[in-house]
Order: sequence, then structure tokens, then C-alpha cells
Amino acid sequence: CFPCCVCGVVVFNTNIIVLLCQHELHDRMRPWISKKIIEFLGEEESTLVEYIVSCTKDHVHAAKMLELLQSILDVEAEMFVLKMWRMLIFEIKKVEAGLSVRGKA
Repeated sequence: CFPCCVCGVVVFNTNIIVLLCQHELHDRMRPWISKKIIEFLGEEESTLVEYIVSCTKDHVHAAKMLELLQSILDVEAEMFVLKMWRMLIFEIKKVEAGLSVRGKA
């Protein structure tokens, strides 16, 4: 079951923190984050992408991430954070199920 709002993501934060580190999921999220930032802003913003990736490495919770990105992404911030956490949860579920993890490009 995937959360339908940022509030629902809080339940998943503990597993996300542990598995992000163990499987370097933050690096695998970088291309997705970059693609979404281009969709929202209309151009590549590598500094913003690296900032978001560093937030995942630093285990920033969904609510805090939303707060940090609100001024940059405005009304799109909540949808971005929700989609990003859904993607992270999907990747974590794959790891937990023992499905092969793609290697880094």
C-alpha cells in the first residue's frame, strides 16, 4: 500500500532510512529526481537535484522535505515529494522482496 499524501509517508520513514543506506537507493533515485525537476521547472537544475539527493542521504523526512522544497516548487512541491517517496517505497519493496537491484549506471 502506497501513501496518498505526504502525511502517510511518515510510517515508511524508518525503513527508508535503513534501506537507503544499505542499498544506495539515493543514487538510483538521481535520474528520476532530475527528470521530475525538468518536468516541473522546464529545465535541468543540477544544483537542485544534488540538493534533493543529499537530503535523501541525510535522511530528511518527507514533511521536512516538503517544507524545504515549498519555496522552490511552489504548488508542485507536495506532488513531487509524494511521488518521490512512492518511488523510494517501491524500490525498498523490491529490495525487501529480494528482487534484483539494478546496478549503478
